[in-house]
Amino acid sequence: MGRTTERRTPTRLQLWTGAVVVLAAAALTTGTLAVADTQHGVTRVGQETAPLAQSASDLYFALSDLDSQTAREILTIGNSDLDTEQGDAQATVNSRVTEIDADLRQAIGGTSDAAVQSQFQTMLDKVTLYHDLSSTALSLDQLSTTATKGHPDSVALAYYSRATDVMHFDLLPAAAQIRDSYAKQLNDSAKNENDAWSLDTILVLVTTLSLLAALVLFQVVLSRRFRRALNPFLAIATIATAVFLVAGLSMTAQQSDRIQQAVDNNMTPYLGIQHARAVSYDAVGAIVRYTVAPNFGYDHGYAADLVALNGTPGTPGLLSTGLAGTDKALSQRAQADWTSVQRDASKIKSEVDGGDVDSALTEATGIAGGQLGQDFYALDTHLGQAADKQLGSFQATMADARSGASGWAALPAVLFGAVIALTLAGVWRRLAEYR
Repeated sequence: MGRTTERRTPTRLQLWTGAVVVLAAAALTTGTLAVADTQHGVTRVGQETAPLAQSASDLYFALSDLDSQTAREILTIGNSDLDTEQGDAQATVNSRVTEIDADLRQAIGGTSDAAVQSQFQTMLDKVTLYHDLSSTALSLDQLSTTATKGHPDSVALAYYSRATDVMHFDLLPAAAQIRDSYAKQLNDSAKNENDAWSLDTILVLVTTLSLLAALVLFQVVLSRRFRRALNPFLAIATIATAVFLVAGLSMTAQQSDRIQQAVDNNMTPYLGIQHARAVSYDAVGAIVRYTVAPNFGYDHGYAADLVALNGTPGTPGLLSTGLAGTDKALSQRAQADWTSVQRDASKIKSEVDGGDVDSALTEATGIAGGQLGQDFYALDTHLGQAADKQLGSFQATMADARSGASGWAALPAVLFGAVIALTLAGVWRRLAEYR
């Protein structure tokens, strides 16, 4: 009976060793997959979908600002007192056109999707058309002998009306579609990373806990068979496996949380603030356009922008939702600025409707406190600060996630390779006793 047991012992040791090696290989595979998925998620969100969403949002903002600045330029023509404002508006228009052109050309070259390339190329053509129409309107108004302060040339206004139609019926809707599409990609990538982490966690737990159980039981088998309290090789392998389980899951969980928090708490609010800024530019542009062309229906566009920014009963507007996660004091300043801008716009509209164009022009272009130009500058400054804070926090959190996930790629192979080697070393001497 004793000899039979002795003959069976090497086979049992080999089977136990084989089981541990197989489980270690399985833990290596799931551990490597978990680390790779975490690093891919960090890269996907931080370096791919988030920058795309940011660029698309900034493109929409730049288009809205371009139209607003063009309206300012139209407003200042024929008034020598506003030469400085006209120069500033012209410089901003040129800057925005260059910026938009560069962004769209980069977007065209950054995708291999023919349909998407065609959409970007169409937008590029529309930007050129808008610029040509608005430039023609400005030139005609400057050369006109019938235009007077606050009353642009009728032909110039016709060209300008066509330009605003291109902006509001073609460019901005297309930009909004792209913005929303890339924002969805960003949220989907964060959700996919979280889903991958959940599945990876289950696989890592199953394989690594099975490996731990096998190592502990193998230790018990060896101690009973050979009457030795501890096999140091297996003990080290057990500790290493347990450390990886705790540290590895902690690392992947932390980076997954960072990604989700960065998207939910920072990038999404950033996109919301930029959207609100773009609509506020359009609102101010609409009231300026109304000043020079009150019969073109621009007041309807302004009313629509008010609803978008302020919301309706039971539905919060873009401004409050975008500022929801912003520093309370900064948010309150921006809200107060917006209240002032609305008051200024209402005053301008009343002056235009009452025929007091000179007062409306002064109100629309003034840089004193309580005038539209100054109050809108304060609003945009505070919204810009809020957006910059959110973007900075997002970038800092993603940098932490990249740092936290770096250096882990080879760790599962090294650690579980060591577990396999330690297991073989731990049982080698025992097997040698039966040769």
